[in-house]
Amino acid sequence: MATSENLFLIKSNALETLFTKIRDRETNSQEFVHYSKRAMRILAEEAAAHLPTFSKAVTTPTNAIYNGHLSILDTNPDDVCAVSIVRAGDSLLECVREIAPSVRVGKMWIQRNESSADKEAVHSCTKLPKGVKDMHILLLDPMLATGGSACAALNTLIKEYGVAEENIVFANVISCPEGLKCVAQHYPRIKIVTCCIDECLNEDKYIMPGLGDYGDRFFNTV
Repeated sequence: MATSENLFLIKSNALETLFTKIRDRETNSQEFVHYSKRAMRILAEEAAAHLPTFSKAVTTPTNAIYNGHLSILDTNPDDVCAVSIVRAGDSLLECVREIAPSVRVGKMWIQRNESSADKEAVHSCTKLPKGVKDMHILLLDPMLATGGSACAALNTLIKEYGVAEENIVFANVISCPEGLKCVAQHYPRIKIVTCCIDECLNEDKYIMPGLGDYGDRFFNTV
């Protein structure tokens, strides 16, 4: 599994209620979208908090000085690219753009080969903004299962586009030990921010207890 230095498990009392709804197989698509977006909004804020920050002193309405910080997402959104692993990643991208409307956006078409026992990742296409190698990256995929799709995306970002490994924050709603271990072995310097670490993968490479296919449930294609 990823080490404590680069793995960040979100602590929020709100997540237990939200996860009860989105894990329930009786939750319909409309409800799934509603409750999952509430969870992803928390995740988006937490992931953004792991981007570089800068000291900022402001004056409050009481004429007091408050010494705080601003994220690069607030001060220089052109220096950040939110990269969605299509299709499920687009759901999380919506929440990131709600907190940072000016963030640059990239897309990666990577899918699991469901006809294969290993469910290996198949990378079809990538569209990233110019100059992405000098940007900080929010890599977005709600489910980290085998780690195949994540590693395919990271390989493309780092080896093909020259992005620095330490400039990548990978955000996901649910992860599992197998996926975390895979990513950490290949890319130990990226940060992983997750809402939940589930027990394991089943024989079909689905996260257990999980919530099923995130993209199908969010986009109502079950």
